[in-house]
Amino acid sequence: MNGERTQNENIADNAALKQAFFAYQQCTKTHKKSEKKLPGLTKYSSEQMFFLNFGHTLCEKMTKQSAYSYIMTDVHSPSQFRVFGSTSNFVEFDRVFDCKPGQGNSRVDKCSVW
Repeated sequence: MNGERTQNENIADNAALKQAFFAYQQCTKTHKKSEKKLPGLTKYSSEQMFFLNFGHTLCEKMTKQSAYSYIMTDVHSPSQFRVFGSTSNFVEFDRVFDCKPGQGNSRVDKCSVW
């Protein structure tokens, strides 16, 4: 994978997740209806579900050949790195899942744009 080729999209992923989360928070403050829980997922808060949904939207399975082609040519990092990279740099992810820096997916040194 070429980090120089994916750098712009990596930055965009970090910024987009941050803005989408803050927009979600604003929307839930404005529209104070209680959100319904999905069966089987009731242990997760609304904010945790936001991040689970983010990961789900990038969930994919590729053959080895497709993955190799993707890594060699695409301007995006592979999906799992897009999810891990964006969430590991976002302090709100740590807060929502009660992660300490360096624990799980939480980085000690976060990269923040904007």
